[in-house]
Amino acid sequence: MLTTVQSEIKSIPGRIGELVQFPLQRIHIELTNVCNFDCTFCPKQEMTRKYEYMEYERVCAIIDQVAEYNLSEKITFHVMGEPFMHPRFFEILDHAAHLGVKTGITTNGTYLEEDIAAKIEQATVSQINVSLQTPDEESFKTRKSRKMDFEQYKKRILEFLGACLRQKKPPKIKVHFLSTVFKSEVPGEDWSLGTMKAINNTDELRRTFAYWAKEIINVTPGITESDKQAVQNRIAGLSAFKWNVVEIVPNLYFETYVLDTWGNAFVGEETVPTKVGYCSALTDHFAILVNGDMTYCCKDFDGKTTAGNVFEKPIVELLNSRPILDAIEGFMNNKVVHPYCQKCLGGSSKFKSFRNAIGSILIWRYLKNFFYNKK
Repeated sequence: MLTTVQSEIKSIPGRIGELVQFPLQRIHIELTNVCNFDCTFCPKQEMTRKYEYMEYERVCAIIDQVAEYNLSEKITFHVMGEPFMHPRFFEILDHAAHLGVKTGITTNGTYLEEDIAAKIEQATVSQINVSLQTPDEESFKTRKSRKMDFEQYKKRILEFLGACLRQKKPPKIKVHFLSTVFKSEVPGEDWSLGTMKAINNTDELRRTFAYWAKEIINVTPGITESDKQAVQNRIAGLSAFKWNVVEIVPNLYFETYVLDTWGNAFVGEETVPTKVGYCSALTDHFAILVNGDMTYCCKDFDGKTTAGNVFEKPIVELLNSRPILDAIEGFMNNKVVHPYCQKCLGGSSKFKSFRNAIGSILIWRYLKNFFYNKK
């Protein structure tokens, strides 16, 4: 097991330390924007950035800064791309573990297998998000996998999960499922890149969760009949219209994510922007793209909210830059400052723009717990 280095943590200097409570929930680091899937519901086709991998030394320098100031509770390797494709991925995990920085991984699942579980245990990864998203053979077609069919995909994921759950201290695991209950069919909204069907209603949600729960229980040691009944009861109380997080076995959860337009990426040029709204970007997370650009949130797949480059300036200096401070103070007052954020929170019509703006304030500031269904 790796030895953790303990060092004195520096306080956050400047105005950002007054506006935001540190550590943040997470910082996203995009090790690569290359992916072995071409999912129709992903904005990969809309991305204009060149494909590349972040150099190992530069990743380590970012992790060093996170540790130096305790900037976040964990680092999550995710924005675009598949992190397991980075040639020095496990060395990066080891470097973070050596500094005592918690890490999370978001993966499409294709690289998972029993041996990978052992390596993740050695690197003391704290959380793994498996973007299963497409839970059956038909919906899996939207992933456009060239080298793996659904049965191979399913087998790999189950073998990996079983190996993790047999460990003495398993990581926290979240298996993500895509909900298409709000799929848009309104004229004027171009969903040609994202049109699909995964989980369309509550019955499908419960049926899908029940199937995958059974498969995972079969590879999990020590599950009793009463445990199985408790899982069935939790699943029976779910609704497709909520953001669901439900425990299936100890340390493993199912979570639903609603298919959306990735900040109106699929809506086209006719988006009606809004200057009113709220977003938790920069107050609970931010992202660092593969080229070093710091962006406001993990949804900014094309780097439109770049506030500077961490390869050129320290992270804390960028956090204290005027654009970021203005964005944070704006959201605190329900004002949307950055043009890309105005598009992201807007809509394809004046009505939808107004609805989305008011909804962002009501839901994310005041009603989040109502829509968040944790069992």
